[in-house]
Amino acid sequence: MHRSAGALIAFMVATSLLVGARVTGHHPHIHIEPIVNFALPAASAGCGGATALGGGAERIPITVSTVAGQVAELVNVCIEGKGPYPFVLDSGAGESIIDRRLASTLQLAHDGSPTEFSGVGCIGTAQPVGVPSWSVAGVALAPQSLTAATLPDFGRAGQPVGLLGSDVLSRFGAVRLDFSAQTLTFGGPQGPAPPRNPPDVHGPTGPSPSAVLTQGQAGTTVPLTVVLTPGDVSLNVRLQFGHRPALTFVVDTGSSQSVVASSVATSAHLASTDLAQRQPTVCSTITAPLVRTGPWSIPGVQLHPQLLGAVNFGPISANGTAGLIGSDQLQRFGWVIFDYSGGRLVLG
Repeated sequence: MHRSAGALIAFMVATSLLVGARVTGHHPHIHIEPIVNFALPAASAGCGGATALGGGAERIPITVSTVAGQVAELVNVCIEGKGPYPFVLDSGAGESIIDRRLASTLQLAHDGSPTEFSGVGCIGTAQPVGVPSWSVAGVALAPQSLTAATLPDFGRAGQPVGLLGSDVLSRFGAVRLDFSAQTLTFGGPQGPAPPRNPPDVHGPTGPSPSAVLTQGQAGTTVPLTVVLTPGDVSLNVRLQFGHRPALTFVVDTGSSQSVVASSVATSAHLASTDLAQRQPTVCSTITAPLVRTGPWSIPGVQLHPQLLGAVNFGPISANGTAGLIGSDQLQRFGWVIFDYSGGRLVLG
C-alpha cells in the first residue's frame, strides 16, 4: 500500500531531498547550484557524549554544517552497540529512517510488510525493521520500528545513513536545538509512543517549556499544530507571504533549504531568480528553481527574507502542506525549542 501524504515528508524532504519542479532545457541565464555535502559527526566520539542535566533531561553534541547557505544537523546513532552512524536530525520526518544497506548489514529483522512511497516519476518500496537496542550520542532510545529504504546519496562514504525523526523527538515532550553551541537538549526522559489515533495538539497549551530548555532566555513563542499520529508526527505552523492568507508550513530541520510549493510561489507572485538548485529526491535528481520570499511571517515573528526552492510536492500537498521552514531559516534565531506536548515553537 502507499504511505500517507504526511508520512511521505519523511522520504521526500530531508537534508536537501527535495521534490522539485524541473527547470526545462539549458537556459544560458539560469545558474544551477550543485548538490552539497554536509560535515558528519566525528566517528571518534563513539556511542557517548551525553551530559545529564537532572530530572531526566540530557544534552548531546550535534554537528551543525552550513554549505552554500544550506544548513543541516547530524547526530551519532548507535544500533545494537555498533556505530556510530551519522543520522540527520529531521523534525520533518514523521518516522525515523535507516539506509536499507545498513539495516541489512546489522541484520535487523523485518517488522511488518513492505510499503510503497512516491517520488518524482517513480515509486519505491520501504521495509519496516525492528531496532531492539539503540541510542543517540549516549542517550538510550526505546526499542521501535525504523523504516529501511534506499535513498540517493545515503549510505555512501561521507554521507549520512539515516534520519532521526519527530517520532523519536516527540517522545521527549520538548527539545532544544542550539545551532551556535551545536547541542540538542532533551527536556526530560523519553516517554511512551503516542496512542494509535491521538488528537492533534493545538498550541500553545499546558505549562511552558522547563528552565532546562529555556536556560533563562526569553524567546518568542509561536503556536503550532502538532500531529502525533504514529508514522506521521509533524510540527505545523501558519505562515503568510506579505498580507496574503495564511498557509500551513511544516517546521523541518531535515530540509537544509526552506521550500514552497510551486503553485503557491505562483499564486503569491514570489519573485523569480536566475538560480536553481540541483537536488536528489527519493529516486531521481531534479532541478528546483529558486524564488524570493519577500516579506513573510509566522504568528508574532517576521522571518528573514531569503531564497526558497519552488517545488512540486505532489501527494504531500493533499494534506494542506504548502511548504517547509528549514534549517537555513531556523539557524538565524540561534536556538529553537520544539514543544511537542504543548504545541509551541520557541525562537531565540
